[in-house]
Amino acid sequence: MAEEEDKTEEPTDKKVEDARKEGNVGKSAEVVGALTLTLGSVYLLFFSSATTNSIKHLMYFSFDLIGHEMDGNAYYTLFDTTLTTMLVALSPLFVLIVVLVLIGNWAQFGFLINPLKLDVGKINPLKGIKTLFALKKVIEAAKLAAKLFVIIVVMCLLFLLTGEAFLAMMDKEFYASLEAMIILISYFLAAILLIIIIFAIMDFFFTKHYYVKSLKMSKQEIKDEYKNMEGDPLIKGRIRKLQMKMAQQRMMQSVPDADVIITNPTHYAVALKYDKTVNASPLIIAKGIDFLAIKIKDIANENNIPIIENPALARALYDQLEIDQSIPEEFFKAIAEIFTYIYELKK
Repeated sequence: MAEEEDKTEEPTDKKVEDARKEGNVGKSAEVVGALTLTLGSVYLLFFSSATTNSIKHLMYFSFDLIGHEMDGNAYYTLFDTTLTTMLVALSPLFVLIVVLVLIGNWAQFGFLINPLKLDVGKINPLKGIKTLFALKKVIEAAKLAAKLFVIIVVMCLLFLLTGEAFLAMMDKEFYASLEAMIILISYFLAAILLIIIIFAIMDFFFTKHYYVKSLKMSKQEIKDEYKNMEGDPLIKGRIRKLQMKMAQQRMMQSVPDADVIITNPTHYAVALKYDKTVNASPLIIAKGIDFLAIKIKDIANENNIPIIENPALARALYDQLEIDQSIPEEFFKAIAEIFTYIYELKK
């Protein structure tokens, strides 16, 4: 109990991803059922005239056989006609149901395929009895009981309201009674679908809340996860790449402040800045080879920074010095000549 109370932190992305890989996703079966029943019913009512006509003709064919003697051929004809008609008439509905089930699941947790794994521990009957009385199972049973109770109450109310129409239907001729029966059944189905949709909406939000709650973590779990991620070579590699990218961006942002760019002239580029009020010698504020060297020279051209070609000096500065490092004494003579030349250009 104390451990559950400590789990007050929202689940991390890694926690959610690990749960997803294990097949633990926030899925509401009520949503899939409501979507399938609702759109399936809409299809039957408004977009399946061929299907309904085939079923009506099958019913007429069956009722016409009442009162006639039935032999083996008649039974075979009835069976074959019924099976063929139902398969042809309902095949579009079956396809629609499969598509709706896939869409309903995909909309809740995306595309996910998990390999089947045999867990022998789940076959344990004692464990199964414990699972039967788990809180989640009790809640599911309570939701089902509540839904059935509401449906029964609404059906009783509808039957009281349509009871007279139902009795009057018995006095009509057969086909008129059949049409009236279909209309009454449509009212009952519409009421049931409305109840199912309402419960599906409630169940969707409840399932999401329960799913997030089940994945909540304690502060210690978050710390342990972070430590494990730090030890992952892939994570370390990503962090290093991100750090290098950020360092390069900062370096490129400082190139416009350079006083001179020394190149070799194609593969190396080193940017120097000298402020005698701050440093005793010039600083290297950017350096790069190949693509970075080209970028440094492009920025220099855009900002009218002098570019000096000195292959030996450019390579030596790149190999021996780091960013924000002052020029050492052995380079003073060569650097002084370059800055003297630059100052003469500025004059």
